[in-house]
Amino acid sequence: MPRMVYCVKLKRELPGLDKPPFPGELGQRIFEHVSKQAYEMWPAQSTEIINSNSLNMADPEARKLLRREMEKFFFGDPATQQRAGSGQHMVFCAKLQRELPGLDKPPFPGELGRRIYEGISKQAWDMWPAQSTLIINHYGLNMADPEGRKILREQMEEFFFGAAAKMPEGWSPEPVGAGAGPSSKGGGGAARKK
Repeated sequence: MPRMVYCVKLKRELPGLDKPPFPGELGQRIFEHVSKQAYEMWPAQSTEIINSNSLNMADPEARKLLRREMEKFFFGDPATQQRAGSGQHMVFCAKLQRELPGLDKPPFPGELGRRIYEGISKQAWDMWPAQSTLIINHYGLNMADPEGRKILREQMEEFFFGAAAKMPEGWSPEPVGAGAGPSSKGGGGAARKK
């Protein structure tokens, strides 16, 4: 069974690539957010860019330009995205399955922090504190213990990006200020031991 991704280019769930197309941060982002079908559109686009700009691919500056164009092709122009959201960083949220304002910056350093910044909305991120408290209490985790922090990080990744991470069909968030406790409307990735 092929690995499925929500393709940011074609705006729907489709089979993804088998592995990152090349090393580095952009290759990883394409692997996580671009379908095989969308990636197969790139060679024709890159040829057009190379020809229209008379690029010499032996020149490092030309390769850098092509890489920027590739990023724009798959993920949009970051400058345009910033303007579109009145200066707000917009993301297609993997948890809530719609375009929403994202976080102002990665919530912490490293690969998972970057993935959350690029693919999780502020609204979904705000669901994490209650979920993390449940996990800490359920497993009796000690946050001073590196093993406890590792388990919580794994659960965080599962909560936002795991197979059961998406909110149920028809789920909508409660209005701000409604209710005085955790919502009973689905929780997505329930805590599970690995």
